[in-house]
Amino acid sequence: MFKKIVKLSIVTIFIASANLYALAPLDMLEDGKRAFDLSNWKECREILQRFMETWPEHEKYNEALYFYTIASAKTIDSRTETYRTALGNELKDAIASLSLDLPDMDASEAKAALKIAEKETKPELWDDLVKLPPVELKHYLSRGWYPEPSETPFETLNWAKIRLSNDSDIDSETKSSIALIKLKALWKLMLSPLVVANSQEKLEKSGCLPLDKAFKDTLQVAFKNGNPFQKRETAILGYHFDYFKTNNFLSNKKVNSSWLRYLKSRGISLEDAWSPK
Repeated sequence: MFKKIVKLSIVTIFIASANLYALAPLDMLEDGKRAFDLSNWKECREILQRFMETWPEHEKYNEALYFYTIASAKTIDSRTETYRTALGNELKDAIASLSLDLPDMDASEAKAALKIAEKETKPELWDDLVKLPPVELKHYLSRGWYPEPSETPFETLNWAKIRLSNDSDIDSETKSSIALIKLKALWKLMLSPLVVANSQEKLEKSGCLPLDKAFKDTLQVAFKNGNPFQKRETAILGYHFDYFKTNNFLSNKKVNSSWLRYLKSRGISLEDAWSPK
């Protein structure tokens, strides 16, 4: 009799355990879906992630994955910001440690990269880049962390004049970056003859008259100081300048341009040589 009771107890426990195992994943799934319905995306994602990790073979796995995927999409910005902050803190700690252990080490580039990473949006004004130390400026320009030259051509030209007038403080690649930015502003102006005709005083102030000479001189600065990628960008700008100086928009006459010869000699795909913005 005693043995029968023990056996029955074991069977009962086993059945109860099986029922609990069956109910637990479904309860968790329902909790995740409930959080989803309440737009608690973070909670939903966490619950369903646990569900999928715990029961990867469950018949409701794909249903959980569906809600998990949407919740993940809804939380991508906050999760990215959390990860970004964690990386920034990690870099801060590393810089602080290196400053103590290797006091003579130049950590300026790492500090500049961290400073940029902590900013949420690009600078809206060129004035924000006027007083940047050269090493920080290099990081800003290499990351495209500056106002759009084609949208602010006159402000761009004034900024470039200031930075290039102190070219002894900047390295060659930064000098080329500044010149390329200036070229894009000049290009926008050359495509806007009405603006140019009514802005002679502004152009004279920025040292960009005559306009074609300013463009050609700036091409030389950008090319002379540039790395291979910068030289490519300069050559494309130079060829477009030569082409439209000779042709109108509807002609297709070949143009004898040293910039085109450079591009061909480097085997650069001309199918990707789009006109600058």
